[in-house]
Amino acid sequence: MNRVMLFFFIVCGCQDFSMPKQKAYFAHKFNIPSYKEFSNDCYKFQINSDAEIIYNFMCNATINYKKLKADLYISNIEFTKNIKLLKNDFDQKILDNSRNVSEINASEFNDNDNKVYGLYYSFIGNAPSNIQFYITDSISNFTTGSLYFKTKPNYDSLLPSITYVKNDIKKMFETFKWK
Repeated sequence: MNRVMLFFFIVCGCQDFSMPKQKAYFAHKFNIPSYKEFSNDCYKFQINSDAEIIYNFMCNATINYKKLKADLYISNIEFTKNIKLLKNDFDQKILDNSRNVSEINASEFNDNDNKVYGLYYSFIGNAPSNIQFYITDSISNFTTGSLYFKTKPNYDSLLPSITYVKNDIKKMFETFKWK
């Protein structure tokens, strides 16, 4: 009887159960960033040397991260009054972008010496744009930025790339100057 049970356990215990492979994501290898100065008629700042900057009219620009398949869109609006209306429009854009997110983190930036004031939003979740921000002098300039990836939003797989660009945006804030 013991031999029969031993034989039964050996035969049943040796079956190979296959588990389906989980989806894997490409792991980016990031270069240590070096920075160069970007300048146009309205402002200047430092940006990652690996990024390509396409300057558009009226102080607008697109910063392209080819390896990450991402674009950081920069738009500049000159105003004479009613900054509250611009901030309300920006807040509506934040609200529209936050439908599929679990958390929104906000950071404020103030450089009184250079009259650079900003607000930075990062979205945790599958948002169309994972980072949005504005920079203003509170007098006549209002510059916005939005990060978009050329792929379906998947926060977990994009997180390393988002963090990489986030550090570049931090450098942009720290070196931003109005002309």
